[in-house]
Formats: sequence, C-alpha cells, structure tokens
Amino acid sequence: MSLSVDDFDAFHVDVHGVGKHAFGWQTRLLEKIVKDRAWPRVLDLPTGVGKTTCIDIALFALALDAQEKATTRWCPRRIAMVVDRRIVVDQVAERGRKLLRALVDKDAKPVVREVAARLRSLSKQSEEPLGVYTLRGGMPKDDGWARTPDQPL
Repeated sequence: MSLSVDDFDAFHVDVHGVGKHAFGWQTRLLEKIVKDRAWPRVLDLPTGVGKTTCIDIALFALALDAQEKATTRWCPRRIAMVVDRRIVVDQVAERGRKLLRALVDKDAKPVVREVAARLRSLSKQSEEPLGVYTLRGGMPKDDGWARTPDQPL
C-alpha cells in the first residue's frame, strides 16, 4: 500500500474513532513537516487545540520517511513531548499507549497496518512498531527506551 500525507486523517480516525478527524492545522503541520523535512522550532498554541496530536503527526511522518532510502531519511525515530504538568504527562503517555494498541491490533484498518509495518521496518530487534515510555518524577526510572536505539519511540 502506498502512504501519503493525504492518508493522515484516515489514520487519525482509525486510531481515535469515528468522527475524530484531525484538525486542519494538524494536517497542514504534517504537510509542512514533510515538505520542509523538519519541524518548526516552536509550536506556540493555546490550551485545548490538540497539541498532543503532534505525537500522531510525528509518528505518521516517521512512517512516511521509512519508505525512503536509509541514506536520505530525515525524520527522527525518537519522539519526546516535554510537559511541566504531571497530569498532562500521564495523558500524553496514555495517547502513546493508545497509538501502540492501534498499531498492534490484528483487526486494524489498512492505513494503520501500513504505518505499523513501516515502523517495524525501522527496527531490527523489536516486534512492536513503537515503544512508549513515561519519564517523570514520582515513578521508578525505566531505561528501556535506551536499549534499542533503532526502535521508534
């Protein structure tokens, strides 16, 4: 299956549910990232507009980049969202786990299966297409993210 930025909204709906379309700014951000082959230095957006979807965008951009030759890939395999509010950290971590569940679902729709296959192609050791780790104060330290540097996180 071919995959393009035009498939992002279908991916978003397949992961998050019927009627849960990506916002226009989110789709435009993906288009800009892929076109420029880089993220903007800053995303200055107000509360409640869907900034957490940047994780989905980064993951989808990585899947698009996975089809490139290894020498021309530009997209980072590691996605980190840094937040200074514990409850938001936990919500972001849950979103990552939701993405992982969707990617490993045997009944996933074709676009989600394609994203999962492309992410798996980037890692030599992992069976999962994505690793999800939460790093924050008040919980045991988990260095699992550092063990497989080729796995998308």
